[in-house]
Amino acid sequence: MKTDILIIGSGPVGATYARIIAEQKPQAKILMVDVGPKVSDAIGQHVKNISDPKKMEMAQILSQGPKKTPYPMISVAERALAVQRGELTPDVLARAGTHLVLDQPEEIKTNEMPSISMSTNVGGMGIHWTCACPRPGKGEQITFIPEDEMEKAFTEAEKILHVTQKAFPISEEGETILAILNQTLGDKHSPKRQAQPMPLACKTDSEHNRYWTATDLILGDTLNHPNFELRSETLCKKLYHQDGRITGAEIVYLPTQEKTIVEANIVIVAADALRTPQLLWASGIRPKALGHYLNEHPFVFTFVELDKDLVKNHSQNPKVECDPSQIRNPKSNDPTVGVFWVPFDAPNHPFHGQIMHMDLSPMKTTVTDDSKHIVGLGWGCLKEANFEDKIVFSEVENDYFGMPKMNFKFKYTEKDLEAINAAKAFQQKVVNSFGKEIKDGGQTLMPPGTSLHYEGSTRMGIENDGESVCDTYAKVWGFNNLFVGGNGVIPIATASNPTLTSVALAVRSSEQVIKQINQ
Repeated sequence: MKTDILIIGSGPVGATYARIIAEQKPQAKILMVDVGPKVSDAIGQHVKNISDPKKMEMAQILSQGPKKTPYPMISVAERALAVQRGELTPDVLARAGTHLVLDQPEEIKTNEMPSISMSTNVGGMGIHWTCACPRPGKGEQITFIPEDEMEKAFTEAEKILHVTQKAFPISEEGETILAILNQTLGDKHSPKRQAQPMPLACKTDSEHNRYWTATDLILGDTLNHPNFELRSETLCKKLYHQDGRITGAEIVYLPTQEKTIVEANIVIVAADALRTPQLLWASGIRPKALGHYLNEHPFVFTFVELDKDLVKNHSQNPKVECDPSQIRNPKSNDPTVGVFWVPFDAPNHPFHGQIMHMDLSPMKTTVTDDSKHIVGLGWGCLKEANFEDKIVFSEVENDYFGMPKMNFKFKYTEKDLEAINAAKAFQQKVVNSFGKEIKDGGQTLMPPGTSLHYEGSTRMGIENDGESVCDTYAKVWGFNNLFVGGNGVIPIATASNPTLTSVALAVRSSEQVIKQINQ
């Protein structure tokens, strides 16, 4: 078959490409394929928008590839102790809606990123994410793209993702949390980098009902566009190429194993930071940097029980820098519910801090006393970008999907360990200000792979010198019709959640794709 645009991957980045191209070039025929199944009634719907708990659990199970049963609830402490004892199993390391890349105990023990995981479903990990969309701060920004261009791209990305800081009402407790965070942070920060409500990808109505952003919202009207087609359970096995041009793609409909060769004028691979380089490697497209510079920020987590007299003890604190009158809502069942953000801002705060109520946290605790206000504190720091941190693709073994099996090389340097210790120290200051750590939530450096924020494996650069896979518009070096997208394109170490940046880069890249459609 023939199409104008072939997009491989249906997560937030693939959906962004499809939406922009369909809006600006409605005559262009777009085929999107995803190896995973459709897991909800609405195509690419965030699981938090599924009101039926059984349907939500089934959506998570269907996203877990070979793992066909629910994962048990594992607290942070139980997870950490199991790792220390060497009891590395999928039930310990993976989270609902994901599955480990390597899921056999012996393989996990030799894997330097034991928790590295993926989601296999229409919408990708974008139907399971926390929806946190902070802009990167000083020290984690891409410096070789003009600042005004990135500003424009970020603004458009925030529009596409429906980013807001008003997803949750601000209560007196919430104001106090922010005030304490800002006291700990101090006043030596860049403009607008004080502690504040986390920017979240979420639509809200007049009554503050929340609808979390995923592929369905991003695609919007594109889903009904006559020139757009989305095929689930369809694996792109290989890209055929000649003289710097993709000439075809072999796709396989998994339920029947039916193969089709797709001819496309432009191919965009936005599978994820692992499967995008995997497909290129399987296709014989192997620039020197492919799979190298694999990065993930270290992730330090703990739970804290808020002091019951928190508001009374801090009633004289100055108000936070937001307008609570616009986002207060007395309907909130728990006044501490929300997501709060301490922005990355080197050198004063070279960490990304995220504070989430227990109900919203991706990590769980065994505390069941509803009278206690428990919040999770996650702190991330920079991990040096190194060529030897990499995906290792097998020449002889295949994975669950029949693609080259992956293993991982990943080491913390002395500088990384210093950054981790500094993040722990700052996080502990915050804990001491809030209350006390709960017994099963002691400060823990989570195993590599836990954050799910994998970057660098198809990194962009300014010249084809072997240090990057694509140019600043995400076009693969040496090819005139092959683009890549996703967190793997981010070329530098970051501590913040990467999705907003990846979508912004896709917005900018779409401009180049559209120019080529015109040619």
